[in-house]
Amino acid sequence: MNKLDENMVNELKKFKMIQNQVILKYKQFKRNSDDIILQNFSGNFLTPTIICESFQGFCNKANVSYKGTHVFRHTHAVLLLEAGASIKYVSQWLGHKTIKTTADIYLDVTEKLEDDELSKFASYTRRNNYESSQNRNEPKS
Repeated sequence: MNKLDENMVNELKKFKMIQNQVILKYKQFKRNSDDIILQNFSGNFLTPTIICESFQGFCNKANVSYKGTHVFRHTHAVLLLEAGASIKYVSQWLGHKTIKTTADIYLDVTEKLEDDELSKFASYTRRNNYESSQNRNEPKS
C-alpha cells in the first residue's frame, strides 16, 4: 500500500467532513458502510464510466479536449520525476514490475527535467574546475 503525505491525508479528511455534512443535510444521500470517500448519492462506489463522463463535462466547460483519465496518472508520474523523485520510487508507486516500464512510458524529457540535468552538470563542472585550480595552486612538497 502506498503512503500519503500529511497534507493529502488532511485534505481527504476535510473532504470526508464535507461529505458527512451533505449526507446529514440531504436525506437522499446515503452513508456507505465501508466509509469510502468517492461515492455516489446512494452510497455506492463511483463507476469508471461516471468518473469519465464527469471529466468530459469539466473539459467541455473549460473548452479543453478530453484525453481520458489516464492523463492524471501520466501527469502525476512526470511531476514526481520533475520534483526529483527517483525512477525506482516512481516505478514502485505506480506498481510497475520493472523500472524499464516506468522509464519507457513516463520518463519524457520535459523542459524542467532537461534544465535540472543541465544545471547539475554545470554545477558539477564548476566545482571540479574550482577544485582543480585549488590543487594547481598548492605548493609542491
